[in-house]
Formats: sequence, C-alpha cells, structure tokens
Amino acid sequence: MLADLLATDGVIEHCELRSKVGFMALHGGLEATTWEIAQEAAARSGASLYGVVQPPDLHWHVPSKAYELDASAALASFCDHVDIAISVHGYGGVVDHESRWLTVCVGGRGRTEGRVVADALRVHLPDYTVLDDLDEIPPNYRGVHPDNPVNRVRRGGVQIELPPRIRGTSPVWANHDFDREPWVPHTAALLDALTEAAQRLLGDPTPR
Repeated sequence: MLADLLATDGVIEHCELRSKVGFMALHGGLEATTWEIAQEAAARSGASLYGVVQPPDLHWHVPSKAYELDASAALASFCDHVDIAISVHGYGGVVDHESRWLTVCVGGRGRTEGRVVADALRVHLPDYTVLDDLDEIPPNYRGVHPDNPVNRVRRGGVQIELPPRIRGTSPVWANHDFDREPWVPHTAALLDALTEAAQRLLGDPTPR
C-alpha cells in the first residue's frame, strides 16, 4: 500500500538525515498539522526527519504497520540512520476519557524513551493528561506493532497521538491569528516539550 500511496499524484515524501534521533509524520496532510509539528520539532532540535504528506484532496489512511521499508528507500535509510524515532500522529482523543480533548497518548515499543517524552510533555503542558502506561492507552493507539516503522530503529520508537486542541485545529482556536503567529499556545508548548525531549534523548547514548 505504501508504494501505491507514494506513486499517487500530489503525495510528497520527505527525508532529512541529521542526528540519531528522528521525528516522523506518516500521515501528513491527512492528520492535520502533524507534518508541520514534526518538521518544526526536528528543525529546532537538529533531529532527523521523515514524512509523507498528502494533498488536500486525498484522504488515504495507510496504517503505520503497512509502511513497508522495502517500498521506500528513503524510509529504509531513515530507519537505518536513527537510533530513536518519535512518530507524530493526530487523533480525536480517548473517547471515554474525562479529559478527552486534553489527552495525549505516548505509545511505541521504546518505553524508556517514551517516558522521556511523556515527562517533557507533562512539564510543558500541565493541563493535559499524558498517558504513557500502555494498559491505559486504547489498543489502536499504542503503536507497538513490530512492523510500524517507528519501532524498526535500533533503540526505541515513541508514537504520540495528539488531539485537535494541541494541534491548533480545535474550534477553541477559531479567533487565533495564524497569519501573525502560526502556533497556538498549546502547540507552542508542545514544540518546546518535543524539542527538549529530543535533546535529552540525544544526550543519552546508553543502549536499551
């Protein structure tokens, strides 16, 4: 499925290899602002970056576990280059959670790395509930499938699921002047958290 998606008109694949920590956005354009957030966090922290961005008229959700490395030389090179990956996704919140619109899920198979990300999120976004215990995260948001490319790096993969409010796409930001300031306050705080987490992970070469 990935090969078909990448061959579709208007779909753009990005890959920038810098440090051994990398940000990913597999559903750019489909999950609003996830690509922009990953791109900005990578730029601020000097991290590597991989993304697939769909045009506005395409709404094709290829599951993360279907992102086959043999379908993309760029994706394979990214996974070979980085030790730790942080994959940025968007979702509608945990439906039955009392803080649905203020809930961030931190999944992935890299649990030590996930705790670093979760700790930074809690510091910079104290009004949000950060779930990093896999038992508390709905199965479809855990991001632990071994074929998910975030988990095909050497050390650990961290998949974060972001609700609309933190991505700046909620109606609560209807009056925000995006021409003057592209990031709403919650997204700005998120970027600070992701930058801090990436820098901390870069400074800890201990293998897991």
